[in-house]
Amino acid sequence: MGSNDDAEVMAPPNPIVEFANIDYDVSTVERQTMPTQAPMSRSGRPAPSRKLAAVAAHLSYGGTVVDPRQTRQLFDIGVLSLGVPLDDQEAAPDAKQALLAFTRASEAEPDMCDAWLGRIACGDRDGAVIFNLFRSRSNFHLEFRRNGLHPTAIDARFATGYYIDYPILSRTDVEAAYAASLIADQDYTAADEVLNGAQRTPITDYVRGLLHFVTQRWPDVMKTLSGSGEWTDEYMRAGADVMVGTACARTGLFGEAIRRLSQAEEGPIPAAATMARHVRGLCLRADDKEDEARAIFEEIYSRDPGFEANAKALQDPRLRLIITDPADVERRTDRWDPDSVPKEAADEQSSDQVALLTQAQAELDRQVGLGSVKTQVAKLKSAAQLAKVRADKGLATTARSQHLVFTGPPGTGKTTIARVVAKIYCGLGLIKSDKLVEASRRDFVGQHLGATAPKTSALIDSALDGVLFIDEAYTLIQDGLSGGDAFGREAVDTLLARMEADRDRLIVIIAGYDGEIDRFLATNEGLASRFARRIGFESYSPAELAQIAEVLADGRDSLLTPEAVALLHDACGPLFERTSNDPTAPRQRLIDLAGNGRFVRNVVEAAEEEREFRLSSGDVDIAELSTEDLTTITAEDMQAALSSVLSGLRLPV
Repeated sequence: MGSNDDAEVMAPPNPIVEFANIDYDVSTVERQTMPTQAPMSRSGRPAPSRKLAAVAAHLSYGGTVVDPRQTRQLFDIGVLSLGVPLDDQEAAPDAKQALLAFTRASEAEPDMCDAWLGRIACGDRDGAVIFNLFRSRSNFHLEFRRNGLHPTAIDARFATGYYIDYPILSRTDVEAAYAASLIADQDYTAADEVLNGAQRTPITDYVRGLLHFVTQRWPDVMKTLSGSGEWTDEYMRAGADVMVGTACARTGLFGEAIRRLSQAEEGPIPAAATMARHVRGLCLRADDKEDEARAIFEEIYSRDPGFEANAKALQDPRLRLIITDPADVERRTDRWDPDSVPKEAADEQSSDQVALLTQAQAELDRQVGLGSVKTQVAKLKSAAQLAKVRADKGLATTARSQHLVFTGPPGTGKTTIARVVAKIYCGLGLIKSDKLVEASRRDFVGQHLGATAPKTSALIDSALDGVLFIDEAYTLIQDGLSGGDAFGREAVDTLLARMEADRDRLIVIIAGYDGEIDRFLATNEGLASRFARRIGFESYSPAELAQIAEVLADGRDSLLTPEAVALLHDACGPLFERTSNDPTAPRQRLIDLAGNGRFVRNVVEAAEEEREFRLSSGDVDIAELSTEDLTTITAEDMQAALSSVLSGLRLPV
């Protein structure tokens, strides 16, 4: 992007300067604009334009233009008046005449999108102009193509509303421009709808990030701009770093906030660097590092005494960031209004916690088998409850890691129990939310070195105040890679750092086979100490698998006949008793390779398909089928389903 030293973009008031018990506004700060590639002009004196002479009367007369050819000529006059050569003609730049020509063209043909674009290039950024640009976007660059103009021939750009102007070079840019205009007009719902219909690009992410930023939806700012570290445009990265850093600061993630803000301080936008330093100072103050914070405020004041927010922060050490609970963002009655969070009474919150504990216990009781797991979860709950009681009575309480390891074969309910644990921890007040964020290697690892840490941090941010569940965690660090798995190690290092920095806001549960988990924990000395609690999951027995099938069928309004249940039980017997004979892999029960509970679910679904096929293949009138006919799974259905599912598994026997 090239330079435009004459343009200034004013940022909206920065939401971060909302302090506890203090109410004041931030002074307006000049914003640095993004440079753009200026159009190349020909050397030598401009030649007189025949087109200018041909339709000059239309500009001076002010009459109605009805001939489409004249409208196109008006557009051509506008282009030439900007100093852009056209059809071997040139004219001296005349911005006033260019604006008049584009205006007349847009009035004569409102669907001439490029005429509205020309008005914007001449500085006419009125909301109605941007709306009409958006409305006629199906004709975007139609006149450019007619004249053989390069997309950058005229410099039309829109104000994003936060530090940068952005060139309008595509329909997606038009949609981003209109969304930014709607945000400036505080029509947030309409802006959201426009962005939902736009192709996702860095500029649409930037504008959507701004939408969440000005409405103080901090978790959404972090989520939307999670990939900004990979953007190639350093100006956009700097603006995104300020937004994400601010969002982290306002949710109490001071470590990550300082990291992102420090990046913005090194960026190319002076105003963004100043704001980033200011917010970093507020983070240090919130972390009880007043001397360091004051040094930053003083340094900013020495260069910009007119920055009112900074001046007041320097004068009054009571001015601190208000930390937002992400759960409050979700509880808003108006999505875009930070003040619409209901004021809930403490007893209502306590009632919610009791309800969560009751719900968790009910879900645990509904699980088939898992006797040992249920006992271990009960002990986990008791330990947390008693620790809280001891702390309330002022008794010494040893801090225990709440992170967990779930070991065992797939399909044995590990994810379900992780959700139960999330509810228990939330019900006991250990975390603020019972949300469970499921993740695997692809959610951690970036496409190149340096991209993994930001991606991992963004994932962790999404799980804060809840539980991060990493299934097959051992895949984070892969064996057999030349030079080791640098990407995986970067992910693990970042995870460990965040587990320490956010130890009061994050619970991590890792899952996988025993041996693989042991290997994974041995790859980093910090892992084993943080995952000291282990809950083992065993393979389901044939009787348990048959019971699971009955429960699954009942939940799907199906009924297994006793003969069908017996068939499934008998089929599971050999799978439970026999093991794989693959010499290149550890020996495993065949039922583990089949997936335990997942295997049963597949069989029940296949049996339902066999039932439907059986009922529709005969001469019976389908409309006359009884409820019993429609729900019953027979032994024949079960036998066909077992044959189909087992043949598809190709188990190594």
